[in-house]
Amino acid sequence: MANKPKRLLEKYDILLEHLDYGYIEKCTDAIELEKIVKILRSSQEGYYPDLTSFAERQLRSIKPKSKLFRQETPLLTKSNTPRGHWEEITQNLVEWESDMQKVQSDLFGKTECLPRELPPIRSSNSGETNCKITPKEHKRIESCDYENWDRYDPDAELLKMDLEEERQKEFVLKQNERNLNGPIIQEIPPDELSALTEAERRILAMKCKEKGNDYFRSKEYQQALSEYNRSIASFPMSACYNNRAITNIKLMRYKEAVSDCEECLKNDPTNLKALYRKAEAFKLNDERREAYHIYCRILQLDPNSIQASGAIEELRRQLPDLPPANSFQVQIEDETSDDGYAALVKPKKIIKDKLPEMMQSLKTTTSTIVEKAKTAELQDKKIDILPRPTKKVLIEEI
Repeated sequence: MANKPKRLLEKYDILLEHLDYGYIEKCTDAIELEKIVKILRSSQEGYYPDLTSFAERQLRSIKPKSKLFRQETPLLTKSNTPRGHWEEITQNLVEWESDMQKVQSDLFGKTECLPRELPPIRSSNSGETNCKITPKEHKRIESCDYENWDRYDPDAELLKMDLEEERQKEFVLKQNERNLNGPIIQEIPPDELSALTEAERRILAMKCKEKGNDYFRSKEYQQALSEYNRSIASFPMSACYNNRAITNIKLMRYKEAVSDCEECLKNDPTNLKALYRKAEAFKLNDERREAYHIYCRILQLDPNSIQASGAIEELRRQLPDLPPANSFQVQIEDETSDDGYAALVKPKKIIKDKLPEMMQSLKTTTSTIVEKAKTAELQDKKIDILPRPTKKVLIEEI
């Protein structure tokens, strides 16, 4: 007797009392709620649509990105696609095919690449296929065909089988020898890249970039760096500079990562991926002010960037003197001209300095008074005539 499969209630070790409104409303464990929703959807314990929808709403409030809410997207076909969208897809495919034909013509030197006329897979009117496959005929002797049985030689058939086995062994040995001889395709040395055409160098660069991406996914960063170097040496591309920048960050070569990002930004100044990696390299190299300015630039290009906003808040907590993200610096220039502001401070009246004339008149008046006092021989006691000093008069010193 075959073993019956376990019920989901037993498999998930959930009590029957837990399939209740009160318990589901109080439950905060997302994993347990997912199990309850699975049990209710299976209808093994009964069909409760209201309880199922209530459990789904509770799970959505706790874990909105649960895999139970994923819905399968139907296959894109001409019938379920808007006409304009389908025509756009068809036009893109036609353009891609023409681009590939152009690349093929550049590679092989063909002036024209005629479209390939491929037979249809099956006819539209009838269900019969155009390509008829003839079944392989097996030469088997009928059991009642005694004439052929008389001509049948078992030793010859065994010899054929042995020869076929020997032929198969020789084929395997040749394949092994080919593997031991090393790779047939040799890498092109850098000095011979100039002999290739631009299309060939672009294809070679794309292959090296894809190989570097495979190394990067397997966390072999040194090998990935060498492949990215080959790709850039063959044909420089912004995407390859970006990939080499993140590889240098993983190898803690921050200055090289910044230079790669700058090379990428020369061709595309609004490349957000290059700006993010440049800011990350500055931040890991303890150049937080430079990283802050890069994050501000990202926020100007993408105001809804959560990563840039979080990084700016973190850097402002570390460095409180940093300006706000949306601030800008005003430059003050000193303008010098011939006129200047001299006309604004020029006085209305020009007054001549009279101090030298007053000093000269005071000197003359004092000497005259002294001489008159001596000659008059005044007897008044109130007036004291000082004797004439040997030195020059004080007023002269002034």
